[in-house]
Amino acid sequence: MLRKVVASVVGVVVVSMLAACALLTPPKREPVPVPTPSPSPSATPAFAWTRGSEYAIVVRKEERTLTVYRRTEQVAVYPIVLGIASYGPKVYQGDLRTPEGVYRISSKRPHARWSRFMLLSYPNDDDRSRYAMALSEGRVPIIDGRAPGIGSAVGIHGTDREDSNVRGDDWTFGCVSLLNQHVAELYDMVPIGTPVLILK
Repeated sequence: MLRKVVASVVGVVVVSMLAACALLTPPKREPVPVPTPSPSPSATPAFAWTRGSEYAIVVRKEERTLTVYRRTEQVAVYPIVLGIASYGPKVYQGDLRTPEGVYRISSKRPHARWSRFMLLSYPNDDDRSRYAMALSEGRVPIIDGRAPGIGSAVGIHGTDREDSNVRGDDWTFGCVSLLNQHVAELYDMVPIGTPVLILK
């Protein structure tokens, strides 16, 4: 008799617990699909920065490549090396960084040490703003009581260190360096005024 009573009590407790668990578990619902926003088309075409130039150059710092386009067609890709401090945009003279932004080839000349030299229109307005902000925030070093300037004479050139270029060792003070055969091809291909986009 006692066993029957105990069994019934246990049965009631178990049923009550199961019922309580059922009450605590939220009812199953069908998943509601979440709308995925469509990417908005860019208001600026990919080559708007070229302003209709026949040729354009894109330097991709992370990839260590210089790509030449004629209109929007890729015509050549060259391996490059960069400034010794290869990450981040150039801020001031002597920081050993390669600039990032849109520039133009402002002049071209043969070079005794680097085969060919194509001067870029660094600094641009963005570079000047970046320098002014870094100066105001104390991120430009003071050397002999003076802050270095923003810098200049940044260009695309060949190399007197072919082995370093082949190995991919960054060695310039901020310029973009190509193998001499490649810089000669580039020099003959693109005119003064060619836009150059340098990406991080």
